[in-house]
Amino acid sequence: MKIGIIADTHDNITAIQKAVHFFNTQALKYVIHAGDYVAPFSLKELMKLKARFLGIFGNNDGERKGLLGVCKDIHEPPYDVIFGGKHIIVTHMIESLSKRSKMNTDVIISAHTHVPEIKQGSPLYINPGECCGWLNGKSTVMMLDLETLRPEIIDLSTVSFR
Repeated sequence: MKIGIIADTHDNITAIQKAVHFFNTQALKYVIHAGDYVAPFSLKELMKLKARFLGIFGNNDGERKGLLGVCKDIHEPPYDVIFGGKHIIVTHMIESLSKRSKMNTDVIISAHTHVPEIKQGSPLYINPGECCGWLNGKSTVMMLDLETLRPEIIDLSTVSFR
């Protein structure tokens, strides 16, 4: 099973639309958002995903009630989920996790730094970077194959959108 991972969209509608288009061309079961949508209007674009959506709040999501009005599947971090038999913890800020929460975990998804990162090991640490592209000029998302635990960083500027 493959899942999509996105974070730090920060109201960049164009980047969100590119990410949704890309994810909709993949055979994904779920798309996980690791926080910082910012405003409810931008979350509406993510509701166009073919895959099931799951998200957590980030530190810039002040309009939580409005965001929950668009999608009920946004949770307080850290959030635990099991997909494809793998225990996944989703958090916005990696510093918020305790050592105990990392035990018996297959994958930890974080965001906040706006820098894509993959740290192999047990657990596998991944950060999809920033979808918005505001800080480093690169709009990135990630795909993860849960059978092989093989993550792939996708630079949306290199993907063709026809």
